[in-house]
Amino acid sequence: MKRHIYFLLPILLATFFSCKTDYPGQEVTTTFSEAPVPVAIVPLELSTTVLPIEAGGTIGAKEEARLSFKIGGVIRQVNAKEGEYVRRGSTLARLNSTEIDAQVSKAQRAKEKWARDLERVKKLYAEGAATLEQVEGLTTALEVAVADLEIAGFNQAYAKITAPVNGRIVKRLAEPGELIGPGSPVFIVVGEGNGSYVLRVGVADREVLTLAPGDRAEVRLDAYQGAVVPATVTEIAAAADPRTGTFAVELTLDPQGKTLRNGFIGRASIYPSRQAKHYRLPLDALVEGEGRNVRIFYPNEAGTASAKTVRFSRLLDDEFIVPAAELDGISQVITKGAAYLTEGRKITPQH
Repeated sequence: MKRHIYFLLPILLATFFSCKTDYPGQEVTTTFSEAPVPVAIVPLELSTTVLPIEAGGTIGAKEEARLSFKIGGVIRQVNAKEGEYVRRGSTLARLNSTEIDAQVSKAQRAKEKWARDLERVKKLYAEGAATLEQVEGLTTALEVAVADLEIAGFNQAYAKITAPVNGRIVKRLAEPGELIGPGSPVFIVVGEGNGSYVLRVGVADREVLTLAPGDRAEVRLDAYQGAVVPATVTEIAAAADPRTGTFAVELTLDPQGKTLRNGFIGRASIYPSRQAKHYRLPLDALVEGEGRNVRIFYPNEAGTASAKTVRFSRLLDDEFIVPAAELDGISQVITKGAAYLTEGRKITPQH
C-alpha cells in the first residue's frame, strides 16, 4: 500500500501545479519531472555472516568399487545378485569370449610364423644367402607379434569380472545377453566392514571458491524425516563436470547411530570457512536486472539519485547478497521509491 502512495503522490502534485492560474498576466506551471520523488534510504553495513551453500545429492559408500569389463562384448554370464555377499577373487560375470579367443589364437599363430621365418633366415644369413637387413626385419616382426599376443592375452583375462575385495553387491547394472561397452559398470561393490558413507553434491563455481576441506556441513535425510546428520567436506573436485558445469564436493557423514544406505537422498547445508565480506540488501532496492546483474539507486551529494549495476551472489527470501567489492564507494542505497527513479532524478528522503 505504501508503494502505491509513493507512486500517486508525485502525480497528484504535478497535476495540481500544472494548472494555469486566473491571475492576469501570470501563469504557473510545474512539471512532473521537477517534483522530487520521496524515497527511503538505508545505510550499508558489511556482513561476515556465514551463508550456507545449499545442495542435494544421494548417499553412497566412501570406498565403493564400480566393476566393469576392460573390453566390450556380449555378456554371457552374470553370477551375482544385488545384496549378495561375495568373496575376493570370485568370478562375478563373463563375456562371450568367441571373438577374443580368436584374437588370441591369431596372435599366437602370427608369433609362431615369424619365429619360424626368423630361424630360417638366420641359417641362410650364416651361409651368406641372406642379408643382415632381412634378419633385423624379421626380428622386429617377431617382437611386434609377441606384443600383439600379450595385448590379446591381457584382454582375454579381463573378459571376466572378479571381486576385488570381500564385500556386498549394492547395485547390479547389466544382465546376460546385453551388449556392453568397455568401462561400463556392471556391479557396484562395497567392501566388507566399510561403514563410511558420503554425500556427493554439485556446487557452482562462485561457491566452490569459498570451500575448503574440513568445512562443516549439516545433511538432512529424507529417510529419517529430515533428521540432521553432521558432515565434513573431505574432497573438492579440481575441475567442473562437463555435463552439469558444477564442481563435485564430497561430504563425509557422521551417522551418530543412524543406519545409512546407498541411494538415500540428502540435502546439505555447507558452511564455508572463507566467506567473503558482503552486503545484505533489501529486495526493495532491486530495480531491474538480467541474470545476476541488477540495477540499484543510491543518493549522491547533489540530492539526486545515481544508478549502478551490480552483480549479486545469492538471492534470499527478502534480501539479495552483493559482494563488498561491487559497492565500493557507496554507503547508502535507496529502497522504497527506487522503482520510480531515473538517473539524476531529485529525491526527498522519508523517515
